[in-house]
Amino acid sequence: MLKRTWLFVLVFMLSGTVLTAADKKDEHHHDEAGPNGGELQDVGDKGGHHVEVKHDHTNGKTTFWVIGKDAKTAVAIPTNEPPKINLKTKDGNKKIEMKPVNEKDGKAAQWEAADEGFKQDPLDGRIQFKLEDGKTYNVKLDSHFGKDHKH
Repeated sequence: MLKRTWLFVLVFMLSGTVLTAADKKDEHHHDEAGPNGGELQDVGDKGGHHVEVKHDHTNGKTTFWVIGKDAKTAVAIPTNEPPKINLKTKDGNKKIEMKPVNEKDGKAAQWEAADEGFKQDPLDGRIQFKLEDGKTYNVKLDSHFGKDHKH
């Protein structure tokens, strides 16, 4: 009986450690602004990419970039599968497709979307996009996104 109790305690402690590590990975923000004045967050891929997001809640506009490992260089991604923002709003969930800015050779480094849902502050949702490795990534949007956001 004592062995089962210790086994249960050990499994419980290890599962808490794994969940905590996963939660922290999802919340990794950088203190410095990105090269376009937005906020940076790690994607979590092997290439060390970041996302940079600027949220203008006054005008209901959000701009998005994929940034390289150096946290300075924009990375163009294919336009055939545009990034989408899955946004939670007071009126329900919305899926908003972003539009490429300055598309070249079927790729774009900057993406924008405007929607009434972006007028909420803070944003609550996820941005979904595909990198050159063919994998789809989902990065959490939270209250830290947005250059003009004040705490």
